[in-house]
This record gives sequence, C-alpha cells and structure tokens, in this order.
Amino acid sequence: MARLESQQPPHPEQADQPHHLRIPLALVIGRYFFYLLVGSLIVIGAPLAALTGQMRSGSIVPANYGEVHLDDVAKTLSTQPTFNADAIPSAYRYALFTSTDSIALSDMNASQIEFARTVTASPNEKDAQVVVEQQRFFYTAINLPDGRRCVLCYNLTPQWADKNLRDTLPNPQDMMFWSFGALAVLIVLIAMRASNVIKRKMNPLVEAAQAVGRQDLNTATGRSNVAQIDDVLRAMDEMRISLKQSLEAQWESEQRTREQVAALAHDLKTPLTVVRGNADMLIEDATAGALDIDQAQSAQAIQTAALSMDSFVSQIVEASHSGAGTLQFKPTNPSKLADQLEQEAKALVEARGFTLDTARSSSFTDACCQTATSTDTRAQWDARALERAVLNLVDNACAYASHSVVRLVFSFDATVHTFFITVENDGSGFSPEALVHGTERFYRDDASRTGSHTTGNVESTHFGLGLAIASDIAHAHGGTLNLSNQLAGNGTIQGARATIVLPEIIKRDEHYGKSN
Repeated sequence: MARLESQQPPHPEQADQPHHLRIPLALVIGRYFFYLLVGSLIVIGAPLAALTGQMRSGSIVPANYGEVHLDDVAKTLSTQPTFNADAIPSAYRYALFTSTDSIALSDMNASQIEFARTVTASPNEKDAQVVVEQQRFFYTAINLPDGRRCVLCYNLTPQWADKNLRDTLPNPQDMMFWSFGALAVLIVLIAMRASNVIKRKMNPLVEAAQAVGRQDLNTATGRSNVAQIDDVLRAMDEMRISLKQSLEAQWESEQRTREQVAALAHDLKTPLTVVRGNADMLIEDATAGALDIDQAQSAQAIQTAALSMDSFVSQIVEASHSGAGTLQFKPTNPSKLADQLEQEAKALVEARGFTLDTARSSSFTDACCQTATSTDTRAQWDARALERAVLNLVDNACAYASHSVVRLVFSFDATVHTFFITVENDGSGFSPEALVHGTERFYRDDASRTGSHTTGNVESTHFGLGLAIASDIAHAHGGTLNLSNQLAGNGTIQGARATIVLPEIIKRDEHYGKSN
C-alpha cells in the first residue's frame, strides 16, 4: 500500500505545473550528430585539405615520387663530375660508398646503412641498376663517375619536400593517422557528453519510478523540456493521481469497515457480560447444590460458550485496532524492545506449561549498539503493537507445539538494514494451504486447528485472527509476516516458523497505521 498523508484534492496537482519550452527528442539526439559532423570536418577535413594544398604547392612530394623519379635522379647523379647531396630529393635517403665499400656520406640510419652496404657489395648490383625491397623500403645502387657508388633508399609514403622538415617532423601520412586518432577521441567525448545529457533528461522518469517504488504517491512527477519524455511524465503523473485516488477510496472503505466491525464487537460486549454474569450465578448455585446434574452441566456449557465468544469479540476489537490508524510510531531501542518481548513471552509460555528458549544473533546485538548511539538510524516503531503481534505468534506457537519448548529469536541483516523476530515451535508445521492463506483473517487450517484447542492443560481458543493481527501490524511498520516450516536434513517438517520482517528505517503503510 502507498503512503497517503496529504488531504489535498489530487486533481489540481498537474494544473499548477508551469508551461515550458518543449523540444523533440530527435533534435536532442540530432545535435550530437551535428557536433560529430563538425568535429570530423575539423580534425579530418582540415588536415586533409592542408595536405592536398601542400602537395599542390610542392611542399609535400607524393607517395610514388621516389618510384617515378628514380631514373631521373640516377641519371643526374651519374652525370655529375662530383657528388652533390643537394641534388637528391627529400623522398630519398642516400649512402655514398668508396671504391673499397667504405661509407663516405649518408643520411640513412644504421640498419639502412648495413643493408645498403649489402646492396652495393652484391655482384648483381655492380653493373646494373636493380631495385631491392627490404621492410617496405626500396634500395638501388648508382655508379658515379669517380668510381664511387651511391645507394638510394625510398618508400611509398608522402614526404616533406624540405629535408629539414623531413628530419624533424613525422611524415604527412602519419600526421593524417594522428587526425584519425583525434577523431576517435572526439567521438568518445561526444558520446560521453550525449550520455550525460540524455541521462539528465531521463532523471525525472527515474525519480518518478523510484517514488512509486517507495510507495510515495503524494509527490508530483517532474517535468522535462524534451517533448517525448514530458509526455511519458505526464502519463505517469496521471497514473499516480488515479492510483492515489483509488487507494484513498479503498482505504476509506476499509476504515469504515473496521470501524463498523469494532462498533459491532463493542455492542456485543454488553449482552455477553449479562450472559456471563448469569452463567456465573448459575455455576455458584450448582456448586451450592441448588441445581441438578443436567442443569449444572448446562450452566457450565453456557459459561464456556460465553467465555469463548468474549475472547472472539476481544480478538475482533484487537484486529480492528491493529490496522485502524491508531498505531503510535516513536523512536524505539530494539534491545529494550527485545527485553520486553522476552519477558512478556516468557510469562505467556510458562502460563501455558511450556519453556521459552530465546536467542539473539551477534548481528542483532551489534545493530542494537549502533542504534542506541545514533539518532539518525533510530527506528520509528510502535512497541506496544509489536508486542501484541509477537505475543499472538507465541500464543499460536504454544497452541500447536508438540512438546514443551517455544523458541523466540532476534536477528538482523545489515545488507538490507532489516530486523527479524522469529517464533518457532516443534509441532506439525503449517500445511501448504496455511503457508499461503495463514495470514488471512478468520482462516483456520483444519479441524485440529478450529475452535478450542487444549495444550499444556490450558484451554485456548483460536478463531483465525492471531496471525492476521500480527501480519497487519508488520505491514503497518513497512514489513511483512513470513510463514515457513523448519525442515530436517531429510526434508521432514520439524516445526512451524513465523517471522516478522521489520525494516530499520521503515516506510510505514499508512493504510495500516498513522501517527496521531
């Protein structure tokens, strides 16, 4: 159920929302494609245009320059009376060897010089100009007029026409590859920006869904300047208002029913008191011998039935109070509550002829210590209501126990900040049907669990309200009542288990309880 605190009419909630500019989602997404297009033109188009312009102006020689002009360069070098390195274009690296194959001049690196030495020393290279490839570089040896040999080296990549730029800067092709790397970075940055913006635009949807998840129907959904998202938010707000109205109507109907049942039960108290009083007088007469045996038995039957009916009416009144909005939520120390519950449960169990076995997990003890020293995590519970719930579970456990021990266990799960109050017995356990319907009002499993049931020499009357009362109180605290069976290793049932799941920081179900 959802929290229903506000008494304002739900209809005007949307009407008060201010109007704002709405833009289509396609425009929100499309602008990032525009950013990508502009960025691509800048990081790719601009360098490419600059490369093309420099190639046209001669500042950059094309990739096939070395291959196309090799014969011209070889002819120039072979006809020079003396070797002139300036006559070699920047597309080539050179190594000048003496007639004894010693290096005279070179602008190659060490590995290129070694391979050039191999090329000039090859018998096949002595008389003919042969091109040899090695690691994407092409080598050829040229015979010079002075008897020396010059080995030229080139590859198929664009290169700066100026040798100083060639030796200082990366070649233009590598610089273009850097532009593609910059484009990849740009794509990532634009994608991150788009993701953050879209996430921010979607935040009102997330907040609206979270509000429904925490059962808050009083908070109006936000608005978005994105048309499609705003349409969804408006639809969600209409759904919220409709659901709130429906739940308010349901709660008011349940409230009226509870009040009527409580009033009816209260009205039954007076005639029942009269019946019990007269039955007590007849029992006194029977004890004094004023009645015969049949009359005495009839008087005893009247008294027993009156007591049973009075107990039933009392449980109906208690059930109506467990969910009629009368709970008082106050800061509660779980440790002190556990002390009180153990004391009250022990008195009830011993009155029924049983023994109470109690236990507290280490996590429960730690949580109690933390709660006692922190005001931020102090649980807002109704201790009296929880006492009624636990005693109902203990009474039910006593009624259907096989031996003489009832167990009361307190535990805590730090991962979900939840307390657990568990009551166990060693009886026959819950039937499959009882596990499903056991918390419903007036549900009684079978004949063995109907009407009067004698346990521990004490007669108790069960009308299918104890578990329902405990369940209502648990729900009023934002928790649940879970029914299960204790199972042995071979799968046999060793007893029943009822657990109140109690959140530390509660989300109260206002249909079941409101603070006055």
